[in-house]
Amino acid sequence: MDYLFAASQLLPELTEIYRAFHRIPEPSWKEVKTHGLIRTYLEALDIDYEAPAPNITLAAVGQGKKTLGFRADTDALQLTEKTGLPFASTHPGLMHACGHDAHIAVLLGAAKLLKARENELTGRVRLIFQPAEEGELGAQAVMDTGLIDDLDAVYALHVWSSYPAGEMRVSPGGVAASCDMFTLKIHGRCGHGAMPEQALDTIVCASQLILQLQTIVSRFTSPMDPVALTIGSFHAGTRCNIIAGEAVLEGTIRTFDPETYKKVHALFDRMVESCCHACGCTFDLDMRPACPVTWNDEELAAIARAAAGKVHPDGALPDLPSALGDDIAEYAAIAPVCYIKLGVRNEAIGACHPHHSEFFRIDETALPVGAAWLYQIARDWLAKQT
Repeated sequence: MDYLFAASQLLPELTEIYRAFHRIPEPSWKEVKTHGLIRTYLEALDIDYEAPAPNITLAAVGQGKKTLGFRADTDALQLTEKTGLPFASTHPGLMHACGHDAHIAVLLGAAKLLKARENELTGRVRLIFQPAEEGELGAQAVMDTGLIDDLDAVYALHVWSSYPAGEMRVSPGGVAASCDMFTLKIHGRCGHGAMPEQALDTIVCASQLILQLQTIVSRFTSPMDPVALTIGSFHAGTRCNIIAGEAVLEGTIRTFDPETYKKVHALFDRMVESCCHACGCTFDLDMRPACPVTWNDEELAAIARAAAGKVHPDGALPDLPSALGDDIAEYAAIAPVCYIKLGVRNEAIGACHPHHSEFFRIDETALPVGAAWLYQIARDWLAKQT
């Protein structure tokens, strides 16, 4: 059967679903409206679900000894949308700028295909709607419920703004970096802007440190070794003539290699301490591991690649490793995982902005491709278990 054709018939419905979620973005741990709507759609499909928390929804289709999991993340970002779309965010200061709304729509589309052919399934497919993927440990919260301990394999599909709409990508091995988030508070001493010698200026200290930290990537690690260190937030000061007594930096560190991870963190700690000491400041550092490296299981990647060939003659292209992290990696504690990507880029409609941009949007014609791909993966994986 041509499952892509079957999924393509759902394009108007999937577009409507996607837009409904795009309108109501919610930040990590507060995805209550989002999950209420997910459950409404599941009920309409006559799919049973469990709700261990207001923002965790676990559904299942089929039955049998073997269980395959599909994960869709559901949280949004603290951004003010500037796309001008008629279905733009209705929640001020929040936006689905990473495509998690598309992930929900794709998984619901796959769920509809699976439910319509449930009697053909030789096992069970669990649909995992997860909160707080954006560095907030949502995967661990799902695992802590104990309701997915029976998983034998887990896939997660992520839309990708760099790949043309409908293009499928998958590769074995490391495909997403480990991710640590940090908050650094630098403490100095307030003073008058006209008398700097009586103060300890945390803005100067933090500025020097930001520039110094960039050398970890540019001068202390090999150009052939993927590392990203980003300061995404810098807050200090209250008035033009007051020397700031505190500065707060927030950022992230991404690596692939365990030895590089150790080296980068040691350099980071050394630079923070030495720079603050030189400026006469003290500091508090909160370093939060968000997720390990995502390693795609070789067999699961092969199944996804073969399934892509059944969905479209072009099949799947090799994926390129990315410094973006994803807590799908956490599920490897339960079962092998595979992280697959679906292109959503279309410059003709303005779907060409990067993830986490206030202009981010997708080409919705990719949604049925993702739904068909997940459905075909489920059929093929289950067939191999019998």
